[in-house]
Amino acid sequence: MSKYGWDGWDGWDGWDGWDGWDGWDGWDGGKGRRASAGPLASARDGTVGHWDGTPDRANKPARDAWTAFKTMGVKPKRIVFDQALGAMFGVSLNAAADTGTVSCGDQTLVTLKKPGVDLLRTKQLPYLRTYADLRRDRVGEIGAQISDIQSFYAMVSYMSGAATPWTIALNMGVLRLAQTLEMPLKHGLDVPRPITMTHKVQPIIQTPGHGSWPSGHATEAFATATLLSRLFYDEAFNPVAGIGAQTELYRHAARIAMNRTVAGVHFPTDSMAGAVLGVTLAEALVRLLDGETETTARVYHGDSYEGDFTLAALADALDDSAVVSSSTVTLTAEMVPAWLRQMWAEAKSEW
Repeated sequence: MSKYGWDGWDGWDGWDGWDGWDGWDGWDGGKGRRASAGPLASARDGTVGHWDGTPDRANKPARDAWTAFKTMGVKPKRIVFDQALGAMFGVSLNAAADTGTVSCGDQTLVTLKKPGVDLLRTKQLPYLRTYADLRRDRVGEIGAQISDIQSFYAMVSYMSGAATPWTIALNMGVLRLAQTLEMPLKHGLDVPRPITMTHKVQPIIQTPGHGSWPSGHATEAFATATLLSRLFYDEAFNPVAGIGAQTELYRHAARIAMNRTVAGVHFPTDSMAGAVLGVTLAEALVRLLDGETETTARVYHGDSYEGDFTLAALADALDDSAVVSSSTVTLTAEMVPAWLRQMWAEAKSEW
């Protein structure tokens, strides 16, 4: 039976425990246990003897930023990492124009044009009736994906804290970045959920209390698929081509997004907006990390899109300027600190 209650964001933290960043179990709360302060204090008194406060160890040379980063604890490391990613991207809202934008440096990266309520009621809501027929088949996936989408990508290629720690760390950072960008958009655009339009949609999971658009699951799923595409596949990095070819990673991303419509908590246009945001965001980040100087900016015309969301529909939308228009913008390589480039190099070496 499906579990009610939106476990949401807290569930992501579980993946940091994939044997993950806390290498020494005994000191970081894993399998072992650190001795309490009392025994440690008495042991010190019994072994040090007299000490007049003078140093007895040679000075060590200053560490580079990458070495310093690797030795940080998991929470401080996460804070530093998230600040570095967050400093590259920003969100702004134009209430008068019903649009939200995501920027990369001083460049507009993604523009999302909000759908009107009448469009949702007349053109989008009927899709939920059709998708509801899939609930019995998808209920297990839907419940698991409330708090864990990562396990589905780990079926495509082997990931573990021991074998691919930096890949996992980067991907978790991208997920947190996606959340910090999507939530202000949801809040500012405040698109209503399907349950507000009919008593008959009856979602099989708890409807979240925040706005519907863009879909957070779609944003995160497609950001993950785009990042991992750069690492998993031995071919030129081209997200649009990967979507058109319907690679395994993008098939999982689309299914995760569509399951939210099956569950009754999202319209197809929510997933289209999230997919455009997630792909464009992760593509820009990958190109920055690779030292490239250009990326693709996109505008999703959600104010006029009436159609469904599938992987094929996304491929068509990316090729139709009336739905998703695109342009090329410049990237500022200096935004990426040297230690983050080293982290990226470590992640690439895992594959």
